Amino acid sequence: PRPRVAFCFPAGPCAMGPSTTRTRFPSVAVPPEHVRRAAGRPHIVFILVDDQGFRDVGYHGSEIKTPTLDRLAAQGVKLENYYVQPLCSPSRSQLMTGRYQIHTGLQHSIIRATQPNCLPLENVTLPQKLQQAGYSTHMVGKWHLGFYKRGCLPTQRGFDTFFGSLLGSGDYYSHYKCEGPGMCGYDLYEGEEAAWEQDRGMYSTVMFTRKAVGILANHDPRRQPLFLYLAYQAVHSPLQAPARYLERYKAIPNPHRRKYAAMVSCLDEAVHNLTLALKRYGYYDNTVIVYSSDNGGQPLAGGSNWPLRGSKATYWEGGIRAVGFVHSPLLVNKGTKCRSLVHITDWFPTLVTLGEGTIDEDLNLDGHFFHMHLFPGIHGNATPRAVLPSPKRL
Repeated sequence: PRPRVAFCFPAGPCAMGPSTTRTRFPSVAVPPEHVRRAAGRPHIVFILVDDQGFRDVGYHGSEIKTPTLDRLAAQGVKLENYYVQPLCSPSRSQLMTGRYQIHTGLQHSIIRATQPNCLPLENVTLPQKLQQAGYSTHMVGKWHLGFYKRGCLPTQRGFDTFFGSLLGSGDYYSHYKCEGPGMCGYDLYEGEEAAWEQDRGMYSTVMFTRKAVGILANHDPRRQPLFLYLAYQAVHSPLQAPARYLERYKAIPNPHRRKYAAMVSCLDEAVHNLTLALKRYGYYDNTVIVYSSDNGGQPLAGGSNWPLRGSKATYWEGGIRAVGFVHSPLLVNKGTKCRSLVHITDWFPTLVTLGEGTIDEDLNLDGHFFHMHLFPGIHGNATPRAVLPSPKRL
């Protein structure tokens, strides 16, 4: 049996990105109460999936069956011109800070276990702003924004609770992650401690969903608004899926694609179970659900971005154009497609505004608040982003 070795947090200064002048975002007024009743302010559930290709959802024509995602998107607003970064850590840093990765020093690649690096500590995060606005904030799933010292951990960056992996591409059942020969560690945490006692060898998609459902069950939606960041490990490699999902795709000849399809179907069922829990525990009617992939799919690991050119880790459309939608009973324009440019940095100002939080000028955000007539009582213009003309189709 493998020894119980958890990744540790050595000491040292966190790497900081360059300071650059940016267009500043106007402040948004916030009511004076620190903790207010949830009525009038939505619960926010942000589902971030890993390496799901643009093609790999039913409503984009995939052979993979995703009835839940198709239904939620069809009843919500599909973001059909939605962009992210081509790799994991840069996209996640942009979501958490509303700033481009060039402004946080995370523009180069992912953060690896052996690197003394993390999301720079001077950056205010999305959960910190929602905490200030009175939200209960919880993270389940993949962090991948550094952990080399305690200040880098999710519970030090605005989350009241954390259950998940700090790296996020380990074994789906054993939760061990290897960075190289002899460099393996256990990567499942409850708060700031290794979660050995909670680990039952459960498939991570199922495990993370059950944890998220437990959070919903133990919180009173009438007392305090909730922010749940559910960052699935799926559908990143290694390609592993429970047998009952593999049975559905026996006709797919490519073994990588077959396993990948099974993983997507398991993910779809997980989102279904989460949605049922939102309804069961009284959240759904006052909840905004955002669904997003962190980057494009990896064809060598079963993903597909057709008809887009390129893949994960490239700046072609296939690497940076993502699956995304918003679902909520609060939406004004349900059942529509948004073709305006939307970027993952835009979620920071948008969600903080929906939560009646403050956006101070010194945050130096790159993200733009967008409403697209999504929510009643939220006014302003559509995202100011524009498409640069190109003589070639990407």
